[in-house]
Amino acid sequence: MKNILLSWILVLLSVWWTFATDIDDDSIITELDKQTTQELQIDFKMKSFESCDVFEDVMETYMKSYWENNYKGWNYYRWFSEPMMMEMEVMEDSAVSTVSAKSSLAEGVGWWGEDFSSTNTQVVGVDESDIVKTDWKYHYYFNETKKAVYIVDATDPSLSIIKKINIPKTFYNVELYVTDGRLAIVASSYSQTDYSKGGYYINRNSKTYTIVFDTTNIENPELIKLHSSDGDYSKSRRIGDNLYVLSRNYFNYPYYNIQDVDDIVVDAEKFLPKQLDISKTSNSDEQNLVVNDKSLPYSVTSWDVTDCKSISYSFPDEETLKNSSFNPGYNIISVINIDDAKKNVNTKVIAWSNSEIYMSNDNLYMTEGIWQQDNFSCPPNARCAMPFFWGWSQNTLIHKLNIDEAAIDYQDSALVPWAPLNQYSMDEYKWNFRIITSAWTPEISTWLYILDDDLNRLSSLTDLAPWETFQSSRFIGDKLFLVTFEQIDPLFAIDLTDEMNPKVLGELKIPGFSTYLHPYDENHLIWLGYDTQINQWGGTQTAGVKVDLYKINYDKKCGDTNLTAEQKNKCESGDYKWIIVEQLYTETMGGKWSYSEALNNPRMFVWNKERNTLLLPATLYEKDENWRTKDYYNGLFAIKIDKNSGIQVEEKMTHIDIAWVEEKRLEECSKYSSQWEPTCRETINGEIICEDESEYRGYVPNYCFTDTSVWSYIWDKSWEYNDMQMKRALYIWDTVYWISDSKISSHHWDLDEKTSSTFE
Repeated sequence: MKNILLSWILVLLSVWWTFATDIDDDSIITELDKQTTQELQIDFKMKSFESCDVFEDVMETYMKSYWENNYKGWNYYRWFSEPMMMEMEVMEDSAVSTVSAKSSLAEGVGWWGEDFSSTNTQVVGVDESDIVKTDWKYHYYFNETKKAVYIVDATDPSLSIIKKINIPKTFYNVELYVTDGRLAIVASSYSQTDYSKGGYYINRNSKTYTIVFDTTNIENPELIKLHSSDGDYSKSRRIGDNLYVLSRNYFNYPYYNIQDVDDIVVDAEKFLPKQLDISKTSNSDEQNLVVNDKSLPYSVTSWDVTDCKSISYSFPDEETLKNSSFNPGYNIISVINIDDAKKNVNTKVIAWSNSEIYMSNDNLYMTEGIWQQDNFSCPPNARCAMPFFWGWSQNTLIHKLNIDEAAIDYQDSALVPWAPLNQYSMDEYKWNFRIITSAWTPEISTWLYILDDDLNRLSSLTDLAPWETFQSSRFIGDKLFLVTFEQIDPLFAIDLTDEMNPKVLGELKIPGFSTYLHPYDENHLIWLGYDTQINQWGGTQTAGVKVDLYKINYDKKCGDTNLTAEQKNKCESGDYKWIIVEQLYTETMGGKWSYSEALNNPRMFVWNKERNTLLLPATLYEKDENWRTKDYYNGLFAIKIDKNSGIQVEEKMTHIDIAWVEEKRLEECSKYSSQWEPTCRETINGEIICEDESEYRGYVPNYCFTDTSVWSYIWDKSWEYNDMQMKRALYIWDTVYWISDSKISSHHWDLDEKTSSTFE
């Protein structure tokens, strides 16, 4: 063994000497770096165009480089962006003083015709959108099937529907916000209008709409503002009266028609996004909306979202473009005051794409993935979490913008390795920004970076849980709880008290994995995810929706007896403290294929702290060894989570009328029954063989056998019951509400009183 090791050392020394003799000793490391990395000529910081001429020059340089790298020599049709199909068209011509709306706009104008649950949000004070909202007096629900927003009287025991606001069929991704006296609807819309004939080189076929109603008179909500901008609705947040709406647009230049690079000519006006605003006004001089020859009390204006000098951008050099996947479009941030319709809409335009956002009460962080095909070093003057060598991989660019009510000001940008999982992978605490990313090469692992107020790197934890995938995380003050998964689920407890020296102080390995973590109290954590099992090929598969409760023992010292052997060894070298994570209780519902949307959408996680009850819409399956459905259930589960007594499903609620469905099942299965006597014959060696009943009768559905329930029939005919699938849950004091597209129901927890109201 020693001889082999010595041989390898001699070989390495020989290679080193050969390399060193050709280069000055002082430049060996520098030259080695140049051989393996690319130098990027970009600092990643946002800049602004000095004029439209500069805008045209920069965009033309970028687009020519993009055409040469992606289209030169190609002779078939290819889109640079994603064409969006839209049907709704609104006249947006700022040159005219009076706007006559077409039928679609006329339909739009005709729309105006405590202890309670709120949307489960990440940051206190920063509201997030959802398809259902409540203000304890009324429930507001967007019904996708009916394409309408229903307002339900929560104070009426019969749950009377007091208003139905119809939504255009071209709207999608519809979400709601509710404040005192206001209902805001945010959505995307599409159109088949061919804007390219007007010479526009951005995607103008998708629009983001924000519609605000005054609900002071709840039976007759009044439309007070309609705002639209080019681009597809991406994200939104609300702080106080200000609604921050992000829309995303793509450059739609006709590269496929270009024969030579010099044919690419940029006209700034063709690249500027536009917006339309319709606001209620009592000033007759401002009223210019005419519908069906009737003047309405609205002021209509249409203009460019921004001018050239106000666009922020960060484009790489041409050489970098050849080896990168920079694919900018527009991110339009519109700040809309939903209380005062007369206030101007403030906008910020960033020429870049966006994948995820995190918003605190003071700052907005926008992230964008960058796929770099070659190794590279951090560019000069750039803020990089890894200042020297970057591997061939996907990385994340973070843009930080400061928020002061309607004002949005760009602060700085930084680059971190790999990509975050979702918004819960990011957090701001004591002016520091924390972000968790997933690495995929050379091995799967999880990384944590802590950046200061100026996005300078303070510290990091790298290569956490090698060969395990990042599943979920939750920042709670100066602690981080992190879940990774391979075949069992390590739940890490990480202390961030010292931002310069984060430490993993606790770890617990249990079956399954979590996709969402929720604080129970200061010493307990709720874990929502999947149970797992090993399949016949030795792989791991999900095996039911799983709810756990964990106890977090902070600051356990070296003298404690419940430390692991590794922790005890470390205690010998210093006075360490540990976070002990203990699984108190676990409950698994259903089997393979079971699912809850709350697993990937925390807004559906409705936690009643006073009753220690989780309201969880879910669909549960039970499969046999041949993957046939033995049982199935869709509905709302009321799950009691008590740190002293355990986890228990207290009640299940569904909108499917089981008695009526059972009648249908019996009627359908009756056609498979008949008087049948088997024909038996004797073979020449005395064996009796009878006809097989299943072959005689043909196929008999699985739901017609006695070892299945009526739910197996519902699963087989699931498309007939789509409207009855559980969508959301709410609670007000002692009453829980569950909602599908067919109806809304209520159940008083203590009195066992139930009622329903159907959405018509």
